[in-house]
Amino acid sequence: MKPSRRPVLRLLGAALFSLGLDLGLAHHASAQSTPESIKARGTIVIGNGAAFPPFEFVENGQLVGFDIDLGNEIARRMGVKAQWEKTDFSGLIASLTSRRVDVLITAMTKTPQRAERMAFSTSYYNSGIAAAARPGVNVASAADLAGKIVAVQGGSSGERFVKDEYGSVVKQIKVFNEFPLAFADVETGRADVVVNTLPVLKYNASRRGGKLLVSPAFDTREVGINTRLEDTALLQEINRLLDELRRDGFLDRLDRKWFQ
Repeated sequence: MKPSRRPVLRLLGAALFSLGLDLGLAHHASAQSTPESIKARGTIVIGNGAAFPPFEFVENGQLVGFDIDLGNEIARRMGVKAQWEKTDFSGLIASLTSRRVDVLITAMTKTPQRAERMAFSTSYYNSGIAAAARPGVNVASAADLAGKIVAVQGGSSGERFVKDEYGSVVKQIKVFNEFPLAFADVETGRADVVVNTLPVLKYNASRRGGKLLVSPAFDTREVGINTRLEDTALLQEINRLLDELRRDGFLDRLDRKWFQ
């Protein structure tokens, strides 16, 4: 007598049915928009460079700064908690595109190259590229970078500006993982000038004894929050919240707290 195939078929059918349920659940999860996923788990994961005062820096073991206050408030108004992930500035875009974080709130200035890889919110801070140097080192305009040793933070808009516009005429470009190290290199005389965004240079110059003098801005830059290109629903939500924060004075209060 041949063995019955019915038990085997029943087991196979049950396995296929279970697999179908699993695939259906997976499809449902993947079909959720990013804002829905964030609210479902109750946490928004925010990428941050952690070394760009006053926007972000570590003080007494805690991550603090303009961007930290901003991100925490955005999370609060979304009804979730903020989970901060610190990454070297040069690796921040990769952390977003690889989905290790949901957004970047890290004083990222908008450039055409960056806009090809990720989306930018409406600007929450207007800035510009500038330089800081010791007294006696003339940097009244960007053209004065020629022949000088320039310190920059790796991955920053300052680094891109110097390399793209003046890389062939400066004496040397020294790249540091953290902005304070680039600033200190000029203070100690190992570099002639440090290039970054104007408000950050002003903040650091004023709080480090005024050893360096800050130039006027060389151009105009917009600072935004970043999402993945495909996360249009999340970008829309962030823009809505930024508009709300602008209208109710929260951004002005942050500016006074961290820059004045």
